[in-house]
Amino acid sequence: MEELGRGGMGVVYRAEQKQPVKRTVAVKLIKPGMDSREVLARFDAERQALAVMDHPNIARVLDAGATENGRPFFVMELVKGVPLTDYCDQHRLGLPERLALFRQICSAVQHAHQKGIIHRDLKPSNILVESHDGHPVPKVIDFGVAKATEQKMTDESLADSTAIVGTPAYMSPEQAIDFHSADIRTDIYSLGAVLYEMVTGSVPFEGPNPFIVMNSRITGDPVAPRERNPDISPELEEIILHAMEREPHRRYASAAAMRAELDNPESVKHTDRHKHLQAPKAWRTRWQGAKAVVLSVVIPSSCSRWPSSGPACTTRTIDARCYEAFRLAHLRGGRAPG
Repeated sequence: MEELGRGGMGVVYRAEQKQPVKRTVAVKLIKPGMDSREVLARFDAERQALAVMDHPNIARVLDAGATENGRPFFVMELVKGVPLTDYCDQHRLGLPERLALFRQICSAVQHAHQKGIIHRDLKPSNILVESHDGHPVPKVIDFGVAKATEQKMTDESLADSTAIVGTPAYMSPEQAIDFHSADIRTDIYSLGAVLYEMVTGSVPFEGPNPFIVMNSRITGDPVAPRERNPDISPELEEIILHAMEREPHRRYASAAAMRAELDNPESVKHTDRHKHLQAPKAWRTRWQGAKAVVLSVVIPSSCSRWPSSGPACTTRTIDARCYEAFRLAHLRGGRAPG
């Protein structure tokens, strides 16, 4: 088997299935030593989430089982694609082509939500684009931190986890503070952040470390999309900012509603959201508050020494103690968005 990639809990391989049909597939196998109760629950949750969905823009699960030594695995269709924004840039797609891809992504997320699944980590690297008969087809992958809205995907609840859930550059404000409260509107916010990057070439919020990025989205709004790309129409800007409202109840109620306005921009109601955007508040005060209120948490010195490059904010790797201090500072300092 050829290794394709690895994440926090699993390794993905390219493999050849022999029976009942011959085909090339992707096999996700849990890492050696990663067999804690929580990781096993999360791995099974991803498997169950994929199993209940059947959509052309979501990677399908084909089989599941365990190795001879008990390591669980599941078999998926092999997505021979590249990350969404990379595909757009490599193929020099214009705005209409980018929006055509995004509409398909909205349909995939809507399907997941109808099946009771919240992805919670939508981002370009979790949306691969491959070519089918000369046409680009996006596939949503990695439901490793997905959450069930109605039925339990596994006997072990992921809500018991204390680690951060999601990726700082794309997560919603409420998810940054308290991921237990995440509902489908969390995915709507992430869709807005992904679309923002697709049409402007920049993530909505930037900073030298993940905590500054999360603080920015909690306390402020992104730069208006048209300031970064004047070619964006006022209607598209309104759609993006509608999806990225800090207060969940002010966002689209569904991915289908967001797509409907993308399909019919003339129906977009102009609210001049771009005129009411607020600059994020400085993180320094909040961070000092974290040190003051979380007396039982020993904050590692590494919390203030994050790399200045973007990747630090586009992965899920964050020190748990730093995150808990950050989260409690915001909960003690003011109410969470909602």
